[in-house]
Amino acid sequence: MSRTPFDNDALRRALELSESPAMKLMRQMENDPATKALRAFENSHALQTARMLEQSDIQRLVEAVTTAQASFEAYTKTQKWAEVSAAIATAHNALSRPETFDALQRIDANLKYLITNVHHAVIPLADQLQSFSVAAAAAVQPLQEHFQQMEAWQASLAQRMAQLQNPWAIEDHLGVSMVGFARVARLRDIANGAEPFNPAGQEVFAEELGEPVIFDEDQSPEDRETAQIDAGLNAEVVAFPQDAYPHVLISAGFELRFEAVAPVRTDGGEVGQYDPQHASLLGQIENRLRAVIETELQRIEGTAWLRRRVHGDLRKKWRERKAADHELRGDSFPLLYYADFMELMHIIIEGKNWNEAFQSFFVSKQDFQVSMQRLAPVRNTIGHNRPLVRTDQLILFAEGSRILRALGVRM
Repeated sequence: MSRTPFDNDALRRALELSESPAMKLMRQMENDPATKALRAFENSHALQTARMLEQSDIQRLVEAVTTAQASFEAYTKTQKWAEVSAAIATAHNALSRPETFDALQRIDANLKYLITNVHHAVIPLADQLQSFSVAAAAAVQPLQEHFQQMEAWQASLAQRMAQLQNPWAIEDHLGVSMVGFARVARLRDIANGAEPFNPAGQEVFAEELGEPVIFDEDQSPEDRETAQIDAGLNAEVVAFPQDAYPHVLISAGFELRFEAVAPVRTDGGEVGQYDPQHASLLGQIENRLRAVIETELQRIEGTAWLRRRVHGDLRKKWRERKAADHELRGDSFPLLYYADFMELMHIIIEGKNWNEAFQSFFVSKQDFQVSMQRLAPVRNTIGHNRPLVRTDQLILFAEGSRILRALGVRM
């Protein structure tokens, strides 16, 4: 974007129509957006005003930040990005006017460009961790009761970020990486909380992860990541270099350590093994779902649960898969282990099954369905032996942890 900030006459006139404190703040950005905008936000009164922007003021803020490219880039380098990020999130949630939607699309496009291009990574200095974590904690509100004290939430973020010993934040857009870390940490805390599928958590997951995408085996990893951002995944949650992202997830609190799970044995006694790392996590999710399906439906129907609670077409399909497996290897697993990932979902959300067995685990049928739909392309990616991009990794950890926690698995 090379045009001069505020060269749009209609935007200039709109800004001059109101002389509210918020509008004065916007006008301060006019002459030198790279410096005056930051100076204005450093004023405590301006910060308070920005938090209380009316809908029309938020729209003008969005337009101003989008139009002034220099100002946009200046914000992304400092902790003041937290204020802008919070205002943008408010605008996404509160406003539906077409012109505001267009402005938000421009901001989202700018963010996507920042995130999907190669950047130099740094380890933030100790004083940066302190100041940035304060701003990020204020912008990204936690849900857990023990983090109701803002100081505790800020300290937790700073402590988690300090665990990263290798370069992990984008040097030119440090503010975006810091706020992104807070968003990832919040997803982790919700996923591992006492009620991972409660309504408040559902809302945060929807805002941060967007809509599920359909797996396309012809897509490159980069195109797959872009598609997930285009589907509504918040670009801030992947605002880190590719190589550093696994370390970011671990420092945020996601871990691949579980209670021991009983191995799956074939009819002939052979033990089924699973690949480590991401494939292991997927195996945990699938087989925990299989276990809860069998346990809960058998509790209701006894040994006849398969016939009474699973559609005949599915059972027929599984028998064919089992027979083919037995012919190939001379052995096979129990019938339910020939259900694919989304077939497990359909069994769980089926009317009587959901009402009598599974609602107590997952609370919202729609949210559980979306969770599984987000995971399905990641599972297919793993199944095709392809590397997981940042968005894949986040969805796998966040949604996988949430499902396992709902099933009572301690991690």
